[in-house]
Amino acid sequence: MTHVVSSYTEAMDALKAPTLRQALYDAGAAVMKDSLITLHGDAHRQRRIVELGVFGRGFFRTYAREVFTPNLEQVLAPYLAAGCADVIELGYRLSMNLTADFAGIDRPANDVEETESLLALVRKFSEGATLVHSTRDPAQVNREVEVAMAIFDQRFFLPSIKRRRQLIEHTAPPVTEAAGNQKLPRDVLTTLLNARDRIDLSLDVLRREMSFFLQAGAHSTTNSTAHALHEILTWATADADRHTRLADGDFVQRCVHESLRLHPASPVAWRRAVEPTRLGEHRLATDELVEINLGQANRDTTIFGRDANLFNPDRPVPNGVWPWGLTFGYGMHACLGRDLDGGVISSRSTTPEDPQLGIVPTLVHELLKAGAQWCTDDPPVADITTLRNNWGRYPIQFTRNRT
Repeated sequence: MTHVVSSYTEAMDALKAPTLRQALYDAGAAVMKDSLITLHGDAHRQRRIVELGVFGRGFFRTYAREVFTPNLEQVLAPYLAAGCADVIELGYRLSMNLTADFAGIDRPANDVEETESLLALVRKFSEGATLVHSTRDPAQVNREVEVAMAIFDQRFFLPSIKRRRQLIEHTAPPVTEAAGNQKLPRDVLTTLLNARDRIDLSLDVLRREMSFFLQAGAHSTTNSTAHALHEILTWATADADRHTRLADGDFVQRCVHESLRLHPASPVAWRRAVEPTRLGEHRLATDELVEINLGQANRDTTIFGRDANLFNPDRPVPNGVWPWGLTFGYGMHACLGRDLDGGVISSRSTTPEDPQLGIVPTLVHELLKAGAQWCTDDPPVADITTLRNNWGRYPIQFTRNRT
């Protein structure tokens, strides 16, 4: 029996319940088995504590300024020169390399062929991870994932592990950049290898952890960008005042947060009871399934107002409620990369000289500054390989030079 919860409060309670384990990615085990997002209890806690050493607002601030911004300019330049782009292609190219950096996957050649090869593998990992929503034959998808894993193993994963093990072996403690040592890269793979006294993972598990980070970062960032741009262009249309407001990066960030609320990366979350559990009106027996409808929870009119189904970047939200709702999760499986992707909401800790807009708001803002508009003869196309509300192609044209 499957219990469905769809109110914001019930969904939040289910996401933080310690007796409910992650279950959405059971079908995608070829990519997701024993990855951070599928672990539960002590195993999840130990892995998360180790990996949290990579993430942090200070790291994200430096990363956004020193890595993301130069990479964005490099990736975006040929599209601006051509006067057009497919947001899905652009998003994957940009976010894949960034995700590979903090996951710990080296790209020694740093050329077009290598980028294309890794991009194809990451797309396949994304398809395998979200198999529960695929419209294709699961057996065929898993066969393709197996082939992709073998290529990834030899070309990217094993060389990345070899280099990091050599660096760790020849580096005296302290051995992380976070501890002040600049000889080791600050990434998830290095951190896990360096913590083998606390958490010793097999090659298979490390491989899947890397593929999980690669596909999760690239897939969600790309789709969030396309959804946000679509909502903004639809909202602004020919309204000059609204277009003027889009020159403000903080306002674009608010637009992105509102789009994230309407378009969570996964429309649902699944949890399975590891012991008898009471969840609101529901009494769950061991192994019973809970479907958390994030799409509906994020549109709960008691939380987000009577117009909760509409895109409204000026929407007020109650104290204690994030403007993006539950899109980044809640509790033990809350997204580690939330502040990197969505940024930090402006406050006393952020300044106009050092805004932390996040990767998605920054990319959307740059596209808007270049005059991004729909292509009248080439409209966006939905992704028909998945039941998720994603775009397969999102062509745009640039109507002005960035200023």
